[in-house]
Amino acid sequence: MRRFGQTPGAIVGAFHALIFGVTVALAEDTADLDAIAAQLLPEQVASAVAAIPEEPRKLLAMRSYLRFSGKLEERWSWSEEEIAAFQGSEAQLALQSEIDAISADFAERNPGHAIYVHSRVRSLDTQIDHWNENNSVGVSGAEIHEAWLNSKAATPSPTDPKALARFEKWLKRYTPETRAHIAAPGLSRHGRAQAIDFQITKDGKIIASTDYDAIETEWRQGGWEDKLKASVTAAGPCFSGPLSSLHEPWHYDYTPQPTAADTSGSQ
Repeated sequence: MRRFGQTPGAIVGAFHALIFGVTVALAEDTADLDAIAAQLLPEQVASAVAAIPEEPRKLLAMRSYLRFSGKLEERWSWSEEEIAAFQGSEAQLALQSEIDAISADFAERNPGHAIYVHSRVRSLDTQIDHWNENNSVGVSGAEIHEAWLNSKAATPSPTDPKALARFEKWLKRYTPETRAHIAAPGLSRHGRAQAIDFQITKDGKIIASTDYDAIETEWRQGGWEDKLKASVTAAGPCFSGPLSSLHEPWHYDYTPQPTAADTSGSQ
């Protein structure tokens, strides 16, 4: 493994045996993918794969991890200890100051409306929960899973280097028609305080949310995409966006200015 940084009657008995057999088969399939992940991915990343119970979602996450090969360590979400250390730090205060400036500018430009931001760093556990529940991940995962089972790369042995290489090559090249709306667990920029989602409220009620189905009705027709962009541009020099690779009018990446500690450490 690579590292960086587990009977009352015959009819009833037969039924139980059938269910048990299906359960064992599914468990073996999942165990195979976990074993494959342990061979192809760093230990911490393979552990995230093991925390995804459904094989299609597991396979889709592995695709992202393999495609990020070489950049996983620098992109991987902070640990709970790192998140705790960030709270109250100079870097966290700088981020909050910029969010406050954007909020103030937005409120001045749009009387009666406000910005809502959940700025806590998104932990790996939270990202895994979102991945396991997200509908778009389920659709995309089912697509890639079916294609995998019908491919020559299916069911590679974790102990066969050639089969593993064939599997890795196929998975990195395959592109599902349906794209998942969230990053694979551990790869979200929210996991390192490098992205913020802004939502719009009126009278304490969210009127422009992070719902993909409401982009047209809430963000475009309401004009909030442009209005938020104006305030971020005016008052958020370290923010860029909104996200365009997968259109999210609420999502802005955050690239902080080097702190005094960063500057002195580089000399």
